[in-house]
Amino acid sequence: MQCSATSAEKNISYAVQHQCPQCGAPITLGEETRFFVCQFCRVRSCISQKGFPRYYLPRAPQVPRDVNLIYLPYWRFKGVRYTCTASGITPRFTDISTLAVADMPPQIPFSLGLRSQAMTMKLIRPDTRGEFFRPLPSALVLKEKTVGLNPEEPTFKEDIGETFSLIYSPFYTRQQQLVDGVTNQALPLEKAMTPDLSNLDRVRPGIETHFIAGICPGCGADLGGSGDSLVLVCRNCHCLWRARGEKLAKIRFSAAAPAHKDDIMVPFWRISAQISPINLSSHADLARMANLPLAIPREWEEKPVHFWSPAFKVRPNIFLRLLGQITSAQLEPALSQTIENNVYQPVNLPASEAIQTIRITMAALLKPRKEILEILSGTDVVPQSVSLIFLPFKSTHHDIIQPDSGIAINKNALALSGNL
Repeated sequence: MQCSATSAEKNISYAVQHQCPQCGAPITLGEETRFFVCQFCRVRSCISQKGFPRYYLPRAPQVPRDVNLIYLPYWRFKGVRYTCTASGITPRFTDISTLAVADMPPQIPFSLGLRSQAMTMKLIRPDTRGEFFRPLPSALVLKEKTVGLNPEEPTFKEDIGETFSLIYSPFYTRQQQLVDGVTNQALPLEKAMTPDLSNLDRVRPGIETHFIAGICPGCGADLGGSGDSLVLVCRNCHCLWRARGEKLAKIRFSAAAPAHKDDIMVPFWRISAQISPINLSSHADLARMANLPLAIPREWEEKPVHFWSPAFKVRPNIFLRLLGQITSAQLEPALSQTIENNVYQPVNLPASEAIQTIRITMAALLKPRKEILEILSGTDVVPQSVSLIFLPFKSTHHDIIQPDSGIAINKNALALSGNL
């Protein structure tokens, strides 16, 4: 029996074949899936990803079973690049794959193209047969592109939500010809390979993907969460858990009390950080440098400033708006460690990515922007504390609204966030 991802993930174009760790049933999941329930044995499992995943594309059915497959590596990068200039901040979604071996002849595909979307990828296992070649470092392969930018204009860039993966594509030799194992078509090589494939370094990719039982380590109750959630909820003992290595680790959180049972609890990261050389240590500093149209209360001089970031993925233009609005609000709600019976928006943006948003937030809020941009690239951001906080949002017909700040998020935008 084939297990599949939940309905929220059916629009994810990249599919990966796994096996249920409990019953061994084949499971096809979206690449962003971190939690699933096997439709055969009903066991809940969490996927722990250490480093970056390593996949391979399956061979074509026509490829002889006894051939020695060789796998060429491709780096794949996906994320949103925010480019900040004096005229504004422009987000651009990027999803590219690039051959990770140098000096290959042009007949070998430089990119995977649509192959990884059209085919179900597989995780490399200890029993996966074939020879795998060592890739070049990703920093050398995925070079930063500045096409369309004025090099004399102050700019600052940050990649948010980025994911790296290594995808191997199969080839084999037939009558001194190199054959593409995906199409089973010989490549029309006009001259000898440079470098010779036989001289390239082999490597056995490590196992970086592990399965963990989706059971609360504290009380033994079933954990809950969406397919792409990095944080799992135990409503029995009011705890949150996340994968760390091959185990689940408890994480700290706080939540503002919802006013109504229909309120939606939305997660945010609240970060305090030491910023230099920019002097931004108090709420009053933020208000002055952002040129907020208000009288600055005296107590704000002693009130520490916090940077806020959504802990969930959403369309880049909305994400950028929320960064500025929620940080400008500097909310101080009464907090507790209670998990209510309300709906909780999944946490699918890690704290490490939220820390990278701090300089984007400064580029969006601080004035004058041109002067800020000139020093942002050299600005040191040292996080002091990071907290996961759930804020209640009132549900209306089209939006959810945070009552203390008036921040609104379109419901459709939240529903589509699982596709990013």
